[in-house]
Amino acid sequence: MADENEARLPYDYYPDPTRGRPVANGYIYFGRPDLDPEIVSNQIPVSAYQEDGSFVMLPQPVRTGAGGVPTWNGSSVQLQVSGEYSIKVLDNFRAQVYYAPSSIGGTRPTTIIRTQLVPLSISLTNRFINAYLFNANISWTNYYNSKKPIMNLGAVGSAPFNFENIPPQRVDLAQGNSSTDLGGIS
Repeated sequence: MADENEARLPYDYYPDPTRGRPVANGYIYFGRPDLDPEIVSNQIPVSAYQEDGSFVMLPQPVRTGAGGVPTWNGSSVQLQVSGEYSIKVLDNFRAQVYYAPSSIGGTRPTTIIRTQLVPLSISLTNRFINAYLFNANISWTNYYNSKKPIMNLGAVGSAPFNFENIPPQRVDLAQGNSSTDLGGIS
């Protein structure tokens, strides 16, 4: 059976919550987490996935079209950044509409921790567990024994395993890096 997917447009849409219409001809800035992305020294590279399938690096700010969708050379584009980032959206008068200090794929990063309890069977296609990409070709026992926890946290709540569906671009969060604080837990 084919995978089921949510049907939605691949383009981001930026509505103006105070006016009930798109952020037309707006400005989008991307930067390092928890820093103002409008400041040039805080900005990170952003690329666009174009309608023809090609990628192109974009200068900042990225502009939105009349419909509130990011555009490049008159065409709608999908924006791509690497890892965790901050985002600021300004309207056409350069008034701030949105600011998110830390985001990965549109969500706030979370901490992933390990428990001692391991389920015997569960479907985890494309899942990340406790900072490791789960390999469905090994048994749970072998997986657990090869990835011993740093801290013994026992059973956390009633969940037998704390896991989260994490897209590939969140690998740096789970693995930890110099810009991501996992609170001492990996």
